[in-house]
Amino acid sequence: MRIKKVFYPLAMALVITACANGANETDNNKDQVSQAEEKVEKKEAEEDTKAEDVGENQEDKKSTEVPKLDKTYYDYFDTVTTLLTYSDDEESFKKQCDVLEEELARYHKLYNSYDSFEGVNNFRTINEKAGIEPVKVDPEIIELIEYSKKMYELTDGNINIAMGSLLGLWHQYREMSIDNPEKAAIPPEDELIKKSEHENIDAIEIDKENSTVYINDPDVQIDIGAIGKGYATEKMAEKLKEAGFERGILSVGGDDVIIGENPNNSQGNWKIAVQNPFLEDKENPYSTVVNVKNTSVVTSGDYQRFFTVDGKNYHHIIDPATRYPSDKWKSVSVKADSIALADTLSTYFFIVDHETGLKKAAENKVEAYWIDQEGNEYKTEGWEKIEDK
Repeated sequence: MRIKKVFYPLAMALVITACANGANETDNNKDQVSQAEEKVEKKEAEEDTKAEDVGENQEDKKSTEVPKLDKTYYDYFDTVTTLLTYSDDEESFKKQCDVLEEELARYHKLYNSYDSFEGVNNFRTINEKAGIEPVKVDPEIIELIEYSKKMYELTDGNINIAMGSLLGLWHQYREMSIDNPEKAAIPPEDELIKKSEHENIDAIEIDKENSTVYINDPDVQIDIGAIGKGYATEKMAEKLKEAGFERGILSVGGDDVIIGENPNNSQGNWKIAVQNPFLEDKENPYSTVVNVKNTSVVTSGDYQRFFTVDGKNYHHIIDPATRYPSDKWKSVSVKADSIALADTLSTYFFIVDHETGLKKAAENKVEAYWIDQEGNEYKTEGWEKIEDK
């Protein structure tokens, strides 16, 4: 699967938020895709950026429009990253793009569970040394693990980076089934149970004084899929702001940070379109469009990355309570000031029931939008207020 947010060539950007996967991740929201899937994703992105103008209301335009500048990257996090702004200063934008690419390259290596890089100890390194020895790591890895442990508590244990063994098993069967449909299968129940017995987040030990991470259970593996890309995107957005980036959208494989105000909109808003998860409905590509600024929007869904066994689809968002893909929702979108939090909560809300999600949304002052398997919509009051009527 791979849905990413795509920037349409408008005077006022319309960004599509949809479920997407990130680099080297097998988890609930973004796991590593096969080479075939990646090629499809890149092709789709290239085609989408050539889409026809969707159009906009003339009253939303300012009298003098600022030209659009954008740049797209395909080499990091196994996904598509786009930076968009409205500015007359192309020289400054190029420098900001250089800053972004440097950060993309750095986090791509650090927050990687599949690939090794010379001179870099990343999550693959930590997993390989589980039960063997502590691994010296960069501060960014310790920061992410600390944040992940906070998210574990916030989500009542549903978002757990120590679930890597279970998630990795699903990933293995997903890749096998996609590559060889005639041999498509789901993991045996006994294997799922065995893997789920090794997901104690306290097995991940941090020694900040020596800057090391150690997994004391050799069968525990770290998977940062529901957290890593959003967290990295937040850090990259901070670097862009330090480099003078004042307005625009940073989209990293489906996670969108909206920075500042849109100079081509009288209210300063940017339009974010939530993709319709029922892809067969060609006449209604969007479920809703919201007007936002200085925030972030992330969507999790079951409709892009999945494999089929005996006519049933098995997607990538695994419910730890059942050890199987969650079947409560078709898609869930979250708007939050922190994209790291939005990334985590979009997956969490996808796993839990509506009442629990509403309560947690209120506690964390975020807005959310749910679509169930029958196409029914549920919204927080704040989400409804920002919808484009």
